Amino acid sequence: MAAPPFETELKLALAPGEAAKASAAVPLAGREGRRTRFTALYFDTPARELAQHGLGLRLRREGRRWRATLKAAGDSGAGLHRRPEWEYPAPGPVLDLARFAGTPLGDLPEAATLHERLVPILATEFTRTHWQLAIAPGSRVEVALDEGRIVARGRALPLEEIEIEVLEGPASAAFDVAETLAAALALRPEPASKLARGLALAAAARPSPCHAEQVSIEAAPDTAEAARRIAAACLAHAQANEAGVLASDDIEFVHQLRVALRRLRSALRLFREALAPGIVAEFADDLRWAAGILGRCRDWDVFVTQTLPPLVAAQGDARAGRALLSRARGRQREARAAAREAIRSARYGLAMIRLGRWISAPAEPAQGGESPKDFASRSLRRGARKVAAGAAAFSGLDGAGRHRLRIVVKRHRYAAEFLGSLFRAQQVKRHVRALARVQEALGLANDCANALAHVRELSPPPEFAEFSRGWFAAREAAGVASASRALAIAAGKRRFWRRPRADAPDEPAP
Repeated sequence: MAAPPFETELKLALAPGEAAKASAAVPLAGREGRRTRFTALYFDTPARELAQHGLGLRLRREGRRWRATLKAAGDSGAGLHRRPEWEYPAPGPVLDLARFAGTPLGDLPEAATLHERLVPILATEFTRTHWQLAIAPGSRVEVALDEGRIVARGRALPLEEIEIEVLEGPASAAFDVAETLAAALALRPEPASKLARGLALAAAARPSPCHAEQVSIEAAPDTAEAARRIAAACLAHAQANEAGVLASDDIEFVHQLRVALRRLRSALRLFREALAPGIVAEFADDLRWAAGILGRCRDWDVFVTQTLPPLVAAQGDARAGRALLSRARGRQREARAAAREAIRSARYGLAMIRLGRWISAPAEPAQGGESPKDFASRSLRRGARKVAAGAAAFSGLDGAGRHRLRIVVKRHRYAAEFLGSLFRAQQVKRHVRALARVQEALGLANDCANALAHVRELSPPPEFAEFSRGWFAAREAAGVASASRALAIAAGKRRFWRRPRADAPDEPAP
């Protein structure tokens, strides 16, 4: 089979109202775009056989012409989609599957009778305004502004996005244009295709929060590439939760997006010596800003759902409790609105585009230096020493000191997760679990201080404020005691990083 043509495009979701400003944004301003009305039907079997094999089959009317397209799974990350596609001009609204002979469609089970089982599963209806831009000699892109909707089973989803397809030249050309557009428009990379969004709409699937996934760096040729792969996983974790933050009140979306950005910051910090100069500084301020806004939202989410209800129940003044809960929910709504505004902002979108550019860039050949395994062992050894030093001084730490130790533990835990694929899985899992218990206990103590500040901000009656101080002091003391025990347990875990994955026996901790 001849190698199929590959489509490379960067998808960008537009914030509400931004589509109207797109044609006036550089580099589109002053250029006449071509407008075409598109109507497309997507096909699959009732059992979703194509989707299960990563295939998408589309019949689309483009103005007066029809075109059939088959797309296969490819690489997708940071909003950049690279995938093989096959297409042919169709004489009308009829699929001829014989035209896709020699493609993955023909490799499906019972492919000979596939045409009997195919049914329309969703449709897209939109107007596309497109411009072709020459970026540099040998580098051309098409910018497409799509405005319309995705329709499935009587439900509709608004569609406002920009696609930048690379017609000639490197993928970086798409990011060049995206960065320029981001100076005038609030947009962000869109990880999901129209088909993926349509399938979710057809299934009436409620979005669910996505958690971090383990990434393997065993095959990474050097430490810089290991850093890039880990950062890509962190960015995917973040982008998988953005739509949920914008559309859902489920507090777990905010939590997971915040965790993703914290992990990304920790990864960049961990690998800073292995990265090109300026990489960490380029992203640090924007990531800290976004994580801070999400952190305030998370604090109020936890306070409203987990902290205040048991406090009110313990204090016993139901009337005062209802008033406080009402005011707290108001603060929570304000914090959630601020988080959504941040995710829709041009600043956030531009930061994600720049991160995507770095992650998607071709890897540069390694110029010597540490191997990933040597780097991992050294980094984990250094992190463990910091945790041990904090544990030794723990009994004399005040609240600020315990908070700093919590950050040290969190960074060491993330490092163990990032680098864990280079070592024995069970050893890594036990170590990470022990660190998570320490982090949770220290977090409880730290949350008490934050919660008490929230109570004061809500101006409770004096007797409620007095009760809160005692109640949180007791919980903080319990958290400190639990953290002390958890630190002792973590200190006794084997130092798995002393030996990369091998069949040799483990050494106990000193």
